[in-house]
Amino acid sequence: MKEFFEVTDPEALKSLAIPERVKILELFEDLEPRTAKQIATELGENAARLHYHVKELVRVGLLEQVDTRVKGSIVEKYYEPVAKVIQVKLQLMIEENAQQLSDIMFTPFRTTEKDLLRTLNRLVASDHDVRKEYKNTFAFNLAEFYLSQEERNQMVEEISALIQKYKAYKNEPGRRKLKYFNILFPLTPADPADDQDDNFEDTQE
Repeated sequence: MKEFFEVTDPEALKSLAIPERVKILELFEDLEPRTAKQIATELGENAARLHYHVKELVRVGLLEQVDTRVKGSIVEKYYEPVAKVIQVKLQLMIEENAQQLSDIMFTPFRTTEKDLLRTLNRLVASDHDVRKEYKNTFAFNLAEFYLSQEERNQMVEEISALIQKYKAYKNEPGRRKLKYFNILFPLTPADPADDQDDNFEDTQE
């Protein structure tokens, strides 16, 4: 598996706007190859439906078949992402229309929102003993920075290294699965016109 892969194909870019395919790619954070059936089981989805998405990810070059194992009369195909880190070429994103770009950018938000709501719903519906299991498991951070390009790059590298450090604890005892989501982007100055209500005049007959 390569370290980095830059998406340059519009078809691959479209796949990153489909929540099911993003969830499939997220499963491979542990870098362990999986069959389509294993992916479906882990995601709790219909096997035939997930197999279609796996085939599409292979077709556009985001997944690749890395192994074939024969068990009796069954041939198992194992897949993994084309690289540990999949990046989207900025120019390709700019060339896409605004709606498609929005779909691609917000897909991780939508999948994360569903995961968070599922956890919160379980927490609210649970009794006191179960709720204690969630104590000190939530964290929230929001900040704005003033950084040079070099400082921005250093920050991203440090955060990535920290994430990799803690991901290595997966198979050690006493761990529970947590999800971490972050995004860093340049702020565009607000347009005052966007915050102004349209002026309406009352008319009387």
